[in-house]
Amino acid sequence: MLAAVTLLAIMLLTCVDVAGRYVFNAPVPGAFELTEFAMGALIFAGLPLTTLREQQVTVDLMDGLVPRMLRPARDAAVHAVSAVCMAVIAWRLWVKAGQMAAAGDTTAALHIGIAPLVYYMSMQSAVTAGVLLLLVARREGAAGERFR
Repeated sequence: MLAAVTLLAIMLLTCVDVAGRYVFNAPVPGAFELTEFAMGALIFAGLPLTTLREQQVTVDLMDGLVPRMLRPARDAAVHAVSAVCMAVIAWRLWVKAGQMAAAGDTTAALHIGIAPLVYYMSMQSAVTAGVLLLLVARREGAAGERFR
């Protein structure tokens, strides 16, 4: 729902900005910065749900080479490595957000603090890492059932 509301806000802002720019010769001040912020929030809002539904883009060039009964184990391994990567991303984003907060980093036009968005991105990355661990457990359970 958060992702949908964010996308709606981006669309409305873009429409108002374009109409203001070309019809009234008065664009929305800082529309570019607001759109950048909203896009960052949108991407990270959708990341855990996309991961949970396993709807991310995948390349299956090697699927034919992996025996069918090994695929759940392979998928679990991929999810485990991905969980570690997302956990590292979450950690590094958290550190970066702290540095930005300490430095008082803001956007150029509207002077909006950047750190809260980066903290949000870090938290959503951590949630995604948790979702990936859930998928590992699900795959392990499925693999165990096949061997019984």
